[in-house]
Amino acid sequence: MKKHLVVQLVILLSLSVALLAACGGPTGPTEVQVKLSEFKIELDKTSIPAGPIMFIVTNEGSITHEVVLEPAGAKDEPFEKDGKESEAEDIEPGATASLEWTIDEPGEYQLACYIEGHFEAGMVTTFSVTSK
Repeated sequence: MKKHLVVQLVILLSLSVALLAACGGPTGPTEVQVKLSEFKIELDKTSIPAGPIMFIVTNEGSITHEVVLEPAGAKDEPFEKDGKESEAEDIEPGATASLEWTIDEPGEYQLACYIEGHFEAGMVTTFSVTSK
């Protein structure tokens, strides 16, 4: 009798876990891997759903870089919220930094490096934010 009750309990717990997973409970930010080098920015995704985004930025180059998140076509115009700007500065060669920002509006955006001469050398890349 006890063995039968344990089997029923295991089945009930398994079904509960499966149902919770199917409901799509809270998820973290969308992670985007960003590689910096001279003079290029590469993303592992170019289409990102609206919402919180975590840019994980690795400087694979041999000099210091930065990334500024801004609307496509802007020039050194990071977003601002609560005294914080949408940028990760002074990323040394071999270092990794993160930039977390929430973008709720679908559209075209870019990451750019504005260390002297880098943007002019082509260190900018665009991506799309899509509806949720």
